[in-house]
Amino acid sequence: MGPLRKVSDDGIKFRSHIDGSEHNFTPKLATYNQESLAPDIAMCFDQCIAYGATEKEVHQAMERTHRWAKECYDAHQVSPTGADSGQALFGIVQGGTFESLRDESAHVVSEIPFHGYAVGGLAVGENKEDMYRFTSQVTELLPQDKPRYLMGVGSPEDLVEGVARGIDMFDCALPTRVARNGSLFTPEGRVDITKARYAEQQNPLDETCDCYTCQNYSAAYLRHLFRAKELLGLRLASIHNLRFVLSLIDQIRSAILEDRFGAFHREFMSSYKPADEVARQRQNEHKLRTRIV
Repeated sequence: MGPLRKVSDDGIKFRSHIDGSEHNFTPKLATYNQESLAPDIAMCFDQCIAYGATEKEVHQAMERTHRWAKECYDAHQVSPTGADSGQALFGIVQGGTFESLRDESAHVVSEIPFHGYAVGGLAVGENKEDMYRFTSQVTELLPQDKPRYLMGVGSPEDLVEGVARGIDMFDCALPTRVARNGSLFTPEGRVDITKARYAEQQNPLDETCDCYTCQNYSAAYLRHLFRAKELLGLRLASIHNLRFVLSLIDQIRSAILEDRFGAFHREFMSSYKPADEVARQRQNEHKLRTRIV
């Protein structure tokens, strides 16, 4: 919201981009507003600062997040639609990409008896190695008997790597966002359904998938829908990606219960090529073809 908002220790003041009216969000109000929607899980008000901020800026935002966490917890405890209703409240660990701040935040937030704990401020621009490293660092410090939630992460490889590092829960719009752009998940990695290679493929994109899309439509037809800019293509692609992610989580859960997650982790990561790896591979193939010509 940039210039439309102002952050202080009391909360956030912002102006509506629609009519210019001023609004004030405090930790207490944010908690009550969430509770009024009756979710199973509410989140503490926090300040997720932009990637690339200085250590001083991240430290200030982290301390503010800690104060707000305590205010949210107190508000939740006395609200009739909060703690007594069975609704859960999760605290959020911040600290950017600074190890000492991540340690401090994990210790401070875990001292408040939330129902679960979230790892926030990752997947905001840092490389994946850093995201995985800080995820491991934080989960090792959080209570082992409470759910741990990695915010804003949803690519298949990140789900598997997150679970391997102690994460229990995820949320992300990525599966449907990339689906609307023609990117679909398969056991071998993400593919672009608009590419010419699918023009004549009369079988489903993924013959192992039991989603409505793969059970009823060919890859060639999906490609046609996207090339023709038919909205049905976006919906069918979204259905497929959501089913792929849910099926992946089912497989992860079964592997954990059967005490074979380590093997599952290795097998999945050896066969699934992340989007950035696919892009690099195609770039190298293009360079090779150029040299041959």
